[in-house]
Amino acid sequence: MENFEKQFNQPRPPEIKEEPTNLLLEGPELVSPEEERKQEGEMSFSFSSDTRRYYLGHKDGKPFFMVEYFDSLPDELSEEEKEKFTKETRKQGEVEKTVYVLKHGEVPEPKEEMEEPDPSQNKKYRVAQSRDFERGMIDSFVADDANKQVMSEILAKHSKLKSEEILQLVEQTFEASRKQNREAVRDLSSRFSKEVAEKIRVEIRERMLPKPQEMKIVQLVEILKNKKVLFYTGAGISIASGVHSMDQLQETLGIEMSEKVDGLLKKATANPQGVIDSWEEFTKAAFEKPATPAHQSLGRLAQKLKSQIFTENVDHLQERAGVKSVHLTGPWLKENVQPEWLKDIDAVVTVGLSYDDRGFLGWYKENNPNGKIIAINLSQPSYLGNEDFMLKGDCQKVVPELEKEFAEKE
Repeated sequence: MENFEKQFNQPRPPEIKEEPTNLLLEGPELVSPEEERKQEGEMSFSFSSDTRRYYLGHKDGKPFFMVEYFDSLPDELSEEEKEKFTKETRKQGEVEKTVYVLKHGEVPEPKEEMEEPDPSQNKKYRVAQSRDFERGMIDSFVADDANKQVMSEILAKHSKLKSEEILQLVEQTFEASRKQNREAVRDLSSRFSKEVAEKIRVEIRERMLPKPQEMKIVQLVEILKNKKVLFYTGAGISIASGVHSMDQLQETLGIEMSEKVDGLLKKATANPQGVIDSWEEFTKAAFEKPATPAHQSLGRLAQKLKSQIFTENVDHLQERAGVKSVHLTGPWLKENVQPEWLKDIDAVVTVGLSYDDRGFLGWYKENNPNGKIIAINLSQPSYLGNEDFMLKGDCQKVVPELEKEFAEKE
């Protein structure tokens, strides 16, 4: 009996917890038409600044929009326009805040407690600081006096200024930069048309950005065969379908948060149905336009390789090709991807991605410094370093060719 009690009272062995599976090493999920229709009815976007918020979405499949102004309405609005807003009081912590609201359609009830305005949305939007070699590029260029001659040559090439004017402008620009007088630098830049200013920026960009290594399709095929990759798509893969990017949506709606009264606000007060029509046109295109050849080929490649497809796009063209892409947000990445999992990915292959908007590539390099980024793009993106690779070309031609050559080498 004593032996039995000793055996019975032995401490239990510690439970072995199963490690979560690295979802980056799993292929994309397939998607059904029924799931797609459900997602279309749930699409919504919010655009915020410290003074206002625009909210566009669907409720029970019907479109709506709402404009909220915090504390007061802008003086630039007429009295007639102001009268279209209703005044509400909401709590923000212990403080009661006044909110002026304009609604069209059946808008979901707002939360009783208002969140602090977060103009940058960085905490929700990005997982880490974006990988961007273009950031601060102009400042770095004009901070080095050795670039004065280069700047003079660029201005002589693209502007109609006389040599004495160019010399004076270059000296003033470099002096203002040395004194960190950003306002003076902006004033000097405003002397050029947008077209000329863009040509100057492009030339400086070409000189200042890192020089990634060139890659051919046949080389990428070998990497796909022997390494573990993750695909990451941007607006460039969807342009051929005619679907608006987020920037184009904001332009169509007239959203310009830096202005006190922008196009959307004017349209919302004068022609609210026009806002709804633009919003509906965008959402229908995002879900109903056919997938491009690049989406089709990428979907099949991802299934063969068991590679996930991440995207910054708001459209669902990849889903139209039959596979789910992961529409990235900062919170989703932090909740679903463990940083150490990124070390299992040898390379991230970007397709039509110009900027590391969500900060994923910065996060990838931070946790896997030896990992490579391979960009399929028409021009060099700002996130490529000297150690990365560039496969230059139209993704609508490159990705189908990549799929074809991969199949031949299987």
